[in-house]
Amino acid sequence: MKLLEKHALPILVLCLLVPTAVPHPIIGYVATALMLVFIGINKKSLVCILFIYFPARPLFMELNGGLTYSGDLIILALFISLLMERFKNNDWSFSKYHFTIPFWLFCLVGALAALVTDVGFLPILFELRALLITFLLLYIIGELNLERKDIFHFLKATLVFTIILCLHGLVEKIFSRTILLPHAWEMWNLSSANRMRIYGAAANPNVFATYLSIQLFLSFFLFRSLKKYNTLVFLASILFSGTLLLTYSRGTMIAFGLAALVFVLWTRNKAFLIYGLGAFGLGLLLIYYPVLFASSKVELSAAVPMDNLVIGSTPASDHDQALSSRFSEMFSDKILHQSTEWGRLYVVFKGIEIFMDHPIIGTGLATFGDSATLAYPSPLYEKYQVGERMYTDNQYIQILVQTGVLGFLAILAFIISATRKILRSGKGTFAVFTACLLLEGLLAGLFYNILEDKTFTVFFYSCLGFILQKDIILKD
Repeated sequence: MKLLEKHALPILVLCLLVPTAVPHPIIGYVATALMLVFIGINKKSLVCILFIYFPARPLFMELNGGLTYSGDLIILALFISLLMERFKNNDWSFSKYHFTIPFWLFCLVGALAALVTDVGFLPILFELRALLITFLLLYIIGELNLERKDIFHFLKATLVFTIILCLHGLVEKIFSRTILLPHAWEMWNLSSANRMRIYGAAANPNVFATYLSIQLFLSFFLFRSLKKYNTLVFLASILFSGTLLLTYSRGTMIAFGLAALVFVLWTRNKAFLIYGLGAFGLGLLLIYYPVLFASSKVELSAAVPMDNLVIGSTPASDHDQALSSRFSEMFSDKILHQSTEWGRLYVVFKGIEIFMDHPIIGTGLATFGDSATLAYPSPLYEKYQVGERMYTDNQYIQILVQTGVLGFLAILAFIISATRKILRSGKGTFAVFTACLLLEGLLAGLFYNILEDKTFTVFFYSCLGFILQKDIILKD
């Protein structure tokens, strides 16, 4: 048992990797069952594996369907296990979780409104799962007996994994999505503008960019703490920055940039400013431009079929200007017209139209542009002439439409109470980082459904859980 506890993390990593090499669902189910066994052996390593699983969950799911709900089952099992332990010992401190009540009220309003709108139970449960499964990590981390070394153990594990994800993403970019991707992903019908973006194991450039932005923040803490390896950590940050630029995710870069600026001004940490500027400057020179050059050479070589070149590629000169043009065209007449016709502005205008008909409690979960509406038909779409595959990509309009004023106020109350909890925690720089992570999420919510982004929520809710740990000493 001691041996299993000591080597828990490598064993759990193998439980994820073996099913990807042997892509039969039964192997995935067996691997999930084996991981659940570690609830009684090493809970901390089981939590750590979630930081590896969720950022690459789409890839794991595509390679082996048996891994689809591995993360969900691990979180539920950990939550129930800790709940039983605390009730048995009568030492669960409910008072420190009072600030989470508004979030549960938001979910309740959404569920009740959905029932009024005649949404089926399955779509409601589907969306509740999307909102709540990672939220439970707040309680799990809050109740685990963590030490400072455990946090840095998590950080080091995710750093190594992020390096692997970045290298995988660069190969995807250089070889025009023809190598190291599932066949179904290679066949995606992407526009030329999206085809040049790195989607990564997250299968979404915006989600991947959000993950990389968080890792850039976290790598700074490792850089300051691991003096012996700070050169390697900085090299990793250069890789993260260059890969982030190749996602061309405008919303994430804006949100991360503003959050990073607030962090610098708040902490007056010149070292972080130098670290960030150095990482992005070198990332641009050593990763971004060399990868674009290599990609253009591969496109023009016989290694890539001509049909790929004609249909999906972009001339090298266009590649070189892609980053600047992505930002310069944001408010162009063409983009604004397209956005109004069928893009983000169309979604906002359509959302306001629906909200005006249901202003108090909204139309309910699984009715307007969330994960559930991609899997189940919405009862609203025919009436309001909304396309079936519409996804809001705006958290605020989605909340307003689906939960009305009451749900919006509940979320606002949760944000305010969480902010107060963070600021009163006395966790120094870590508290500031968590507040800036919250700010990044609030800004990213203008562009994405951030509450359904498991990659972001795993880190954010975990950080809130760390904030609640009274015995962890995090020196600045």
